[in-house]
Amino acid sequence: MFELSKELEEYRNKVRDYTQKVVKDYAKKMDETNDGGDKIVKDFGEMDLLGMKIPTKYGGLGLGEIAFAIATEELGSESGGASHSLHTQLNALQLLVSVGGDSAKDWIERGVKAKEIYAVALTEPAAGSDLGALQTTAKPDGDELVLNGEKIFTSAASFSTKMVVLARTSGNPGDKNGISLLLIDSKLPGIEIHKLDLMGIRGAGVSYVKFNNVRIPKDSIIGKEGDAFRGAIKALMISRNGYAGIAVGIARGAVEEAINRAATRKQFGKALIEQEWIGFNLADAYIKVEAARLLTWRAASLLDKGVEALTEASMAKYFAAVTAAETTRTALHIFGGHGLNRGSKVERLYRDAKIMEIAEGTNEMQLLAVSRSFQQKK
Repeated sequence: MFELSKELEEYRNKVRDYTQKVVKDYAKKMDETNDGGDKIVKDFGEMDLLGMKIPTKYGGLGLGEIAFAIATEELGSESGGASHSLHTQLNALQLLVSVGGDSAKDWIERGVKAKEIYAVALTEPAAGSDLGALQTTAKPDGDELVLNGEKIFTSAASFSTKMVVLARTSGNPGDKNGISLLLIDSKLPGIEIHKLDLMGIRGAGVSYVKFNNVRIPKDSIIGKEGDAFRGAIKALMISRNGYAGIAVGIARGAVEEAINRAATRKQFGKALIEQEWIGFNLADAYIKVEAARLLTWRAASLLDKGVEALTEASMAKYFAAVTAAETTRTALHIFGGHGLNRGSKVERLYRDAKIMEIAEGTNEMQLLAVSRSFQQKK
């Protein structure tokens, strides 16, 4: 049996308490306005919980990836948007740690305290998640760099103070060398931010961003110029497990709602949960949530030991996303017409889950990682 340490149990209780006291009510507002993810990040910073997996030498708690999985699950059980907002800040901090290390210490510490809220600008319309195919460029011009390009699905962009941007400072698209990590002000002249009106994970500030001859100082480069590819890949590999945590939370939240509904709603003289097909479906959903969590925690524990757990994290991310889609659908069926009301919790979680399934669960790189693992074992 996988047991949490006393320290992690206390951490989970703090995050769960915050989720139930704050996020439970705030989630509907986030969904309706498609805004508000910055509050989640600021609250975690004020509670000294934001540095959960960041090393203590950078002002973090050093609790590791399991703590990250716990936090994303707890928030995700009430709001995919809230959980995704937290994930983006931690993803940015992980990029700064992996690429910049000690040279980015001040920016990491500021992020841990939420003195800066970071957007992560990686994905491009034409390149997707293929970092080697990046077309955004930052070309030298005197003492400055001139940034041009487009980013899509840039999380937290609409409310960020800084952007963590991957851009090509040398070489050609397809080259792994020549890619640099930049840290820039989100409000610089020439930056266009258009918030996307997504069906799920609303409030997380996901946006389309365009850079039009944005002039930035050369010291905006984090780490060594042109050498960000390996560190970025490592950071993104680690972040997969955070996405798994979000999906586990969405799935768990839906199952809990469905169980409560089935236990209290009567039909034909008995509670819904006593009807065989409903009981069986709920049991199946509950088992899958537990399995998804264990996959996520296993990958997290390996990452905490320094293992490059790409296959394990990819499997967790994939299975958790599929589980979230299945369990939210089951919950909707149990609620019937009442679950279709716009803004009801199960309806909102259903939309959150669909985003996770499309954007995270069916990523070709995940399936490729598993496929490679099988090939190596043959």
